[in-house]
Amino acid sequence: MPTIRLNKKHSKSPSEIRALTEQLAQLLQQKFQLKPKENNNTLTFKRLDMSGKLCLLPNEVVVTVKTGLLTGALTPVVEAELKQTLDKYLT
Repeated sequence: MPTIRLNKKHSKSPSEIRALTEQLAQLLQQKFQLKPKENNNTLTFKRLDMSGKLCLLPNEVVVTVKTGLLTGALTPVVEAELKQTLDKYLT
């Protein structure tokens, strides 16, 4: 199973990171039909054959996404969208 791992350093405030979490949750839900669920500083998301989590650390955001056999072809698209969103909000 292909796995996407992204780490992005930041110097944003907790409220700015929360805004990023909301943006990523919307993106994942709209574009990839992933259902997000927030628990403290972690956003987990899943759908059939794809799952992942976004961890909000004090100076870093870590995203891990696993795609399965049916969604493996989406891996580059999902990775590009996540990178673009992280760059947009954390740079």
